[in-house]
Formats: sequence, structure tokens, C-alpha cells
Amino acid sequence: MAETQKLHPATLVTNIKTSIPIVLDYDGTQYNNWSTLFQLHCRANLIIDHIIKPVVDPKEKAAEEPSDKALWKRLNDIVRQWIYNTISNDLLNFIIDPDDKAIDAWNRLENFFPQQQVCPSFTS
Repeated sequence: MAETQKLHPATLVTNIKTSIPIVLDYDGTQYNNWSTLFQLHCRANLIIDHIIKPVVDPKEKAAEEPSDKALWKRLNDIVRQWIYNTISNDLLNFIIDPDDKAIDAWNRLENFFPQQQVCPSFTS
């Protein structure tokens, strides 16, 4: 019997704005809400490691490399699209880079709004 390939949950998201209805803009007043919703969405779709580096045990350092590079790149591009589609055009023009990874765009936004970070990353 042929083995069926399972779909990754992130590939099934058709409209990110239903899960993250906030458009983050330059004033950043919604940064904490946007960031929390985004992290929840990534965690629920099993791709939080695309925006927040996982803590890696030195003994497991070899396991750091994703086993399926093509899937990892696809998921990374999906997360980048989610970021780009939930921020204003002004912010998009500020952070967009065709060679970025999702974590680069995430970190650029995080660094842009440091005064808004009143609580630690929602990573647990």
C-alpha cells in the first residue's frame, strides 16, 4: 500500500487574518497583542521554531538541522507571508527582505518595538 504524505497544519491556513485580526502598524500600540496572537497561532500550527529559536541541549546539537529542508523552507515562507500580511504597508516596507528567514523579520519587528515588550515572549 502506498504511503500517504501527511499535510502540515500550517499549509492548511487559508486566511491568517481570521486568526490574527490585528494589523500591526508603525505606532506599535497593538504590538503585544499582535505578538501574542502570532505566537499562539505558530504554536498551534507547530511552527513556533520559525520565529523563536528553540533551546537546544548541547548533546542534541546534531539534531538541530531540519530533516526535510524543502518542507522547512516552505513553512518558513508561509510564516513570512503571515507576518507580512498582518502588518501595515509602512512596516512591510521597513522590514521586507527577499533573503530573510521568518525569524529575521520577526526579530526586526521585535527590535523596532522594544518599548512595547512589557512581558516576556510567550514561548512555554
